[in-house]
Amino acid sequence: MKTIDSKDNRRLKSWKKLKDKKYRNASNALLVEGAVVIEEVLAEGFVKELIVDKDKLNEHRDLIEGAAVETTVLDHRLFKELASTESNQGIIALCRSFLVEAKSLPKAGRFLYTDGIQDPGNLGGMIRSAEAFHFDGVLIGPGTVDPTNDKCIRASMASAFRLPVAYVSDEELLVYKEHCRFVALDIRGEGMTIDGENKDIVLLVGNEAHGLREDILNEVDLRLRIPMKETIDSLNANVAASIAMFVIEGGGGQ
Repeated sequence: MKTIDSKDNRRLKSWKKLKDKKYRNASNALLVEGAVVIEEVLAEGFVKELIVDKDKLNEHRDLIEGAAVETTVLDHRLFKELASTESNQGIIALCRSFLVEAKSLPKAGRFLYTDGIQDPGNLGGMIRSAEAFHFDGVLIGPGTVDPTNDKCIRASMASAFRLPVAYVSDEELLVYKEHCRFVALDIRGEGMTIDGENKDIVLLVGNEAHGLREDILNEVDLRLRIPMKETIDSLNANVAASIAMFVIEGGGGQ
């Protein structure tokens, strides 16, 4: 077990850089906070190293001893500088990125496509629901918040490490048209009834404020609308996507 107590430490500086998306992508690494999430990510084999607040070392002793990875202890002051949350739990995992290449994914199955989703909590919740409802992967479209964002990871818990998540261009998305129906959430839809086979579907969810881009919406085979009380005109993007994924997983609905 190593200890770092200097702000000039080279490794500490490299960890701090992981707060930047460009550095996360370049290094294929990211930081995960919180004991519960870290335990799940450890089980998936993505954790490279544990970083622990010296003041909370005993609190996490069992987790540290059960993890077959290197552990580094940080001075409390330095740990606070590294942590992204104000009320942190005193433990961070340095992990391999969970992102995969779009070409590695199958071209048939059930997929969630996000088009310009801006809120990391929404995206993280969608990823978690995609795993819960047996989807085969999440396709990240242009303008969507970085899925390796720490807030997104916390919202998804460990689902992002178990379910394939890949960036896709418009061209890569349209390849799925060969085998999958494109189903979109749209307030102009007819309802939540899905006729026919639900095995191969891409559920498209657009930006919280503006919806799907028009050129992508033009590729859609079916538009779904969630029936709601007339005093409510919309739902949170994560909630709406989760309802649609539940309906798709269940084979249709009203």
